[in-house]
Amino acid sequence: MKHRSIESVNLTPMIDIVFQMIIFFVFTLDLEREKFDTEKILIPDAPNAKEIVEFEPATVYPQVMRNGDIKLGTAMYSPGAFRNTIRMAVKRYGQEVPVMIYADGEAEHRHIKKVMDICSEEGLYKINIIGLIEKSGKEGGS
Repeated sequence: MKHRSIESVNLTPMIDIVFQMIIFFVFTLDLEREKFDTEKILIPDAPNAKEIVEFEPATVYPQVMRNGDIKLGTAMYSPGAFRNTIRMAVKRYGQEVPVMIYADGEAEHRHIKKVMDICSEEGLYKINIIGLIEKSGKEGGS
């Protein structure tokens, strides 16, 4: 009578990969939340706007500061550098790249328009301006 050895599958590498993916997604979620400098930018109220529930991964999130400066993440961009960044995004992802502009409530419209013009001149057409649908309870110096 012959003995057959039963080969087992080693699941340890697969479990390691799953844990690494979970850790990666948890950290990137935190980075996504901290992407915007909410202490230096006051987002205007938009109580009648449609709520955006899901963002596409290739979304560009420019911030238009009160003085007209353009910020992506933590870096400040000149209009030319911002245009180059948008141009590279279009080359990489196509003209379907959504743009979510976080504009300070006290920024002049011409500054916001400058960012919108750069995006549209580079072929992007999914351009949104972010506003608050509801005010949070954190107002009044808490």
